Amino acid sequence: MSKTDLDGSVDLSGFYRPRSIAVIGAHETRQPSANNTRRLLATAQSVGAKFYPVHPRFDQVFGQKCFPSVNDIPGDIDVLIVQVSDPAKAIREAAAKRPKFAVVFTSGYSETGTADAIARELDLKRAAQEVGVRLLGPNTNINSLEVRRELPGPGIALVTQSGAQGRPIIQGEDLGVRFTHWATTGNEADLEAADFIEYCALDNDTKAISCYIEGFKSGQRIREAALAALERDVAIVLVKVGRTSVGEAMAVSHTAHLTGQDSVHDAFFEQYGITRVDDLDELLEVSTALARLRTPSTPGVVVYGMSGGTGAHLGDLVTHAGLDMPRLSESTQKLLRELIPDHLVVHNPVDNGGVTLYEGTGPDQMDIVMADPSLGVLIYAIPGAWPQTTRPMIDSLERARAVSDAPILAVWSGPTTDDPSYERLIQSGIPVVRNYRNAIKAAAALIDRLHAGDTREEFIRAARALSPITGPYGGRIEQLDEAASATWLAKRGVVMAEHVTADTVDDAVAAADKIGYPVVLKGRGEHLAHKSEHGLVDLGLHSAERVRRSAMQMLEVGPSVGMEGYLVARQVGAGVELLVGITQDPVLGPVVIVGSGGINAEALKDTSMSVLPLLRSRANEMLDRLRIAPLLSGWRGQPGVDREALIDLLLTLGDLAASGEVEELDINPVIALPKGYVGVDALVRRRL
Repeated sequence: MSKTDLDGSVDLSGFYRPRSIAVIGAHETRQPSANNTRRLLATAQSVGAKFYPVHPRFDQVFGQKCFPSVNDIPGDIDVLIVQVSDPAKAIREAAAKRPKFAVVFTSGYSETGTADAIARELDLKRAAQEVGVRLLGPNTNINSLEVRRELPGPGIALVTQSGAQGRPIIQGEDLGVRFTHWATTGNEADLEAADFIEYCALDNDTKAISCYIEGFKSGQRIREAALAALERDVAIVLVKVGRTSVGEAMAVSHTAHLTGQDSVHDAFFEQYGITRVDDLDELLEVSTALARLRTPSTPGVVVYGMSGGTGAHLGDLVTHAGLDMPRLSESTQKLLRELIPDHLVVHNPVDNGGVTLYEGTGPDQMDIVMADPSLGVLIYAIPGAWPQTTRPMIDSLERARAVSDAPILAVWSGPTTDDPSYERLIQSGIPVVRNYRNAIKAAAALIDRLHAGDTREEFIRAARALSPITGPYGGRIEQLDEAASATWLAKRGVVMAEHVTADTVDDAVAAADKIGYPVVLKGRGEHLAHKSEHGLVDLGLHSAERVRRSAMQMLEVGPSVGMEGYLVARQVGAGVELLVGITQDPVLGPVVIVGSGGINAEALKDTSMSVLPLLRSRANEMLDRLRIAPLLSGWRGQPGVDREALIDLLLTLGDLAASGEVEELDINPVIALPKGYVGVDALVRRRL
């Protein structure tokens, strides 16, 4: 069995460089078995592994001795390929050969969603466990064992839960992109995408990992894999299906993965340094850029081209994406003016006008631009339409790379690549993207890595200190009513409005007298929800008479909807209403949420969220991302709120979420004030 460390990581070196490969169901003519057998023979020859075809009816397959049974093979097996209708039986029969890995090609398991198919997959998993073999699949292919081309440059690993979606990416080898590994994981009955991501993150030849993901099997394993990549500065770029209900449903039907909430996945990706893209061309080109280019020293993007229209279009898109386009220094502009006519723009974007390239000054312009202190990433737009123009543009790019190690992205936007300059550009090793969108996405990803560097070590330490994510909670849960929830939270450092419970109208009046006016009166009950909708919340009561009248009115409706008494609370002054809370994602575990609060919270859906660990910098970002963020700083003469107190509140919730005490928590509203905050209404569901 392959080495498995205590933290769950798997040594996959014996899978990618096996000493022996056995193919059960080997064939020369029946497809797809014949094609698989031929490809696996090539793999064995490439890595120097022994090759054992297994089939009871053949003496030879592709010139190799064929064995009637797996147990007739001499010696042990590193990788067992199973291409028969009952793979569980085949794996059990191979036990004496002590296989380390098994790949099950067959489909028709949990991806179908039927009870019988799910039961067959569970039996297949049991068979692998009994034999002590790590299982890849079912519902996968042998792409993981393909022979990769020997190409120069930094390497990219590819991890896909769909073999077909990986094929357009791996064809990047035709563009000079070097791939170190490919894993197609299928249904992930045992080995999962995270196992391969982590293995590749620890591989010295891999500088970026491209992924096509339909869902994660284990929140804990993907955290460990992402942390391994963060620690070794290996970029992860992925397509994650499930942005809509259609994508989520198709992902489940394809590979039967848990998908979780897409907004939670976005938070996880941001916090763990993963770049999410939407298209396969983005996946290839952004991964290539992150593998080949260093992190920029500053966040400034400089756009360079041969047309004012190009500069206007590309510059507009860069700015719209939220990236900084700094104005080049006066000294830089002055030097460029000696080479570029006065009617052309040189402050950023830089428009060389085209004619200056024919004059041979392109490389000299690059000497000047690349030396500007505000340049972080250069986006160089190449129309690719005229060879007489593209040749000097490639000359300029080669000079730019020679004089600076700042990241350079070449945009080849022409409709054809039938140009010797294009091949020259590919051979140069400068990342080439096919459109402005991909260039901007790559630039943003590079700049994100710059910004993340400030807190990366702190984040890694905090993440490593977290308790493992064990999946959905299966124990008993106690739901506290509003009063008990407020008391429970107050004991844990959350500032809650002073409150008193009351059973009768007279008790409510006495409680109001004790607290002091004005007060808020609410209906109280263990299963009472949506109190405002039933008229069971009354604000700003300034006298005992008002409290009595309101309490009497609530008796007309309250008991029929579950009201068992009253809650009297101190009226909090005017402020910005927020909601904060904790929820559970089925895959990624505890999630801390902040959003616009009050009775319109559900309608506005203005929220920001984070998985664990929650750092102070992230809590600050969560507040910035709200649509109501301007209100927190003061709006139209109103004072701003105590932002640091709100951040402290979110960090307290992060600690509660990490403790494992809370299944669900909701404080709505939280009144954010110029000094401090006060929680007004709360619900806690705690684990027992």
